[in-house]
Amino acid sequence: MTSYSKVMKKHGKTFFWATAFLEKKTADKLYAVYAFCRHIDDLIDENQADDNSYKDFYSIKNAWDKNKFTGAFDELKNIDEGFMPREDIIREFLKGQMSDITYNQPNDMNELLVYCYQVAGAVGLMVCDVIGIKDPRLKYFAIDLGIAMQLTNICRDINEDAAINRIYLPKDMINLSLDSFKNPTKNDIKKINLIRNNLLSVANKYYESGDKGIAHLPSKTARAVFVASRLYQHIGIKTLNTNISYESQRVYLNKFEKLKITLKLLFKVNSKKAIESHNEVLHLSLVELPDAHIK
Repeated sequence: MTSYSKVMKKHGKTFFWATAFLEKKTADKLYAVYAFCRHIDDLIDENQADDNSYKDFYSIKNAWDKNKFTGAFDELKNIDEGFMPREDIIREFLKGQMSDITYNQPNDMNELLVYCYQVAGAVGLMVCDVIGIKDPRLKYFAIDLGIAMQLTNICRDINEDAAINRIYLPKDMINLSLDSFKNPTKNDIKKINLIRNNLLSVANKYYESGDKGIAHLPSKTARAVFVASRLYQHIGIKTLNTNISYESQRVYLNKFEKLKITLKLLFKVNSKKAIESHNEVLHLSLVELPDAHIK
């Protein structure tokens, strides 16, 4: 299998750090999924110059629509058929990416959570597929971990997103104009930071739910996912603890911080005999989406 580790090493440093705990075969599958998602994401985010800017994305999508994976997703071609991400999950991921082409600010938290499911929760489900997780109860938690990480991304990247004319904070939480995000008054900054902090608190609820599934993964995989989850969550924790404003430099963890957090986690993953029940409230916005149904 072609190794896509360099893609993750360059663009997903937190995830790459965590893959040190994985067996090579498992790591290669996750590198492939990450490279695929990154490829699609880059086609959306880096091609906004003219009317033909998204032709490469639609070329890939149309190839997939007509002939499944053949001629479409190079990154996924070498994954064994039994571990291939399911088509309905990839379709949701593509829907989320397409929504950024015809971007509209979410009206409310429900719309934001659907978007987070599509662009990140679906990635969690792809990971479940490629590592052979079949239990639907564990997939609930994979969705929640993806949503938590995406909410962290949104809170971290408010300023960068505004620069490309995107606001992901829901309108019913903060109905400010795009110009107010780009050229804020002191009062605007206060409002935006408050809503960001509220969203980080929501993210923590999804991280807590995601944790419930991690202990039921294969031990090395569990270790890696737990490290990635905690490192990502600590981006939000650092934001809250230092009270950094959204228009300041992007918050990240340096190597010392990553090492300190990782060392604390080395002996914290314990296998559990029973899978905990899922908090149905977390998926009330997602009941029509694959693997998120409330049962």
